[in-house]
Amino acid sequence: MGTVSADSNAKHVFRIFISYASEDLAIATAVARCFRTALPEYFAEVNVDKEFLAPGSAFQTQIEQKLQETDIFLLIYTGTEKPSHGYTGWEVGYFDRIMRTDPARRKKICLYLYNPSALTTSEQGVPLGVTREQLQLSPLEFKNNLAVSPADPLCREIAIWQEQVAKNIEAGGFHRQPLKPEQEPAVCVRQLRVAIYDYLRGTVETVVKPQKQITIRVKSSALEAASDTLPPEAELRPVGKGGSMSIFGLADEVMTWKAFLDATAANPFSGSWNHSITSVILSSFPDRVDVDNSQVIVAIDGKTGYRVVLTTATKFYDDDREYNLYFVEMLKRSEFGDQDTTDLLKGLHLVCRFRFMFLEPGSDFLGKNVLLMNINRIPQLGKDLLRELNLLHRDAQDAGLDRPGVWAKYIDYDHLRKISDGFQPCEISIRAIVPRIIAASGQPALLEPLRQELAEVLTAMDTIVRPENGLLLRQMADALNHIVERQDQLGS
Repeated sequence: MGTVSADSNAKHVFRIFISYASEDLAIATAVARCFRTALPEYFAEVNVDKEFLAPGSAFQTQIEQKLQETDIFLLIYTGTEKPSHGYTGWEVGYFDRIMRTDPARRKKICLYLYNPSALTTSEQGVPLGVTREQLQLSPLEFKNNLAVSPADPLCREIAIWQEQVAKNIEAGGFHRQPLKPEQEPAVCVRQLRVAIYDYLRGTVETVVKPQKQITIRVKSSALEAASDTLPPEAELRPVGKGGSMSIFGLADEVMTWKAFLDATAANPFSGSWNHSITSVILSSFPDRVDVDNSQVIVAIDGKTGYRVVLTTATKFYDDDREYNLYFVEMLKRSEFGDQDTTDLLKGLHLVCRFRFMFLEPGSDFLGKNVLLMNINRIPQLGKDLLRELNLLHRDAQDAGLDRPGVWAKYIDYDHLRKISDGFQPCEISIRAIVPRIIAASGQPALLEPLRQELAEVLTAMDTIVRPENGLLLRQMADALNHIVERQDQLGS
């Protein structure tokens, strides 16, 4: 028999159209190769848009023309959902309309990897036949265990198409040709599944993001005008299902920066949340690499600390900027030994840290040192002070040292009350003053009275707490000495 002209037999061509999400192109290409092998050349046509779309004319018009000629519409589905208005959804809808005019000739099938697509729930579905369990096998194990029966649903479908094409060939006045060995449905399907396995083995199985993540979207022009806080219209978008917004006691939903500030305004940590997030973002703008990833916040529970880390800053041509923030939970040390020594160690750490910060002559946080500091350094001092207060609070909560009963082992309640009465009102005042100091950055005339106010609060705290801190430190040192002596006696 001579060469067959495709034009002369156009009305006898059996046509398959493969619709797929762009992410599934490799699988769609493997499916097309399988069917082209199984079906005779010239009398069958397998269409994949990447291959037939020609530049210079509307893509949608070209696809419509192919769909009008299509006998079998195949939707490749691997779980990669596309919007209903995307090309995959549009192609399904367009072919549905065609099928209503010629239901006897047309057919729609979903070739799915794990579960059928919602777009084709009412139509026939055929599994591609590669399972998640099989992907765990080595290539040799997979191929050795891969058995394809002629009764396999995909094999039966191919056999039906081969018979249809054979009838078309006979109707065109040509002789039916016997199948070549490589055209046997089971052989074709086996090759297809090997190709799918080879591709999927190199794809991502799962992505786990253990950290909490928030994306902030904002206009560059609005961000340039910001100083102490983000623009009110900036948008916070929690990412994934990790409960990112739960850090602040909020539900995981998109909200503006203004809505976030309003919703958290009553919380004592709201100022530090505002400052830390704003500082990390503004430090990267415009196009700076010295991003301030040293910010630490305390969650709404008062005891869980998070480091705020900017991972990416993306600039778009439409003036948008997008910032991806991770909130990394801070390390909690394991505890060893007796509970008495554990409590004492944690207590000593807090008492000493407080002393280093607020009572020692060399500390920047000492009231008289604040008064002598260069006025332009005061905003950074405020930021550092806020961070250290957050860490003190987190450490006390985490260690369970926010309960008076723990401290009563070392000092009586009257002294504990004096420490509390001296520190708590001062902390409240500091948290109220620092955001005003940060907002006045670069304005010496506004900073000077705020510096004076902060120094007065720190001096008042020094006056009240210093003698109690010294007494508590000596009592705890005595307790530690007694523990060491007792343990040495037991060990000797």
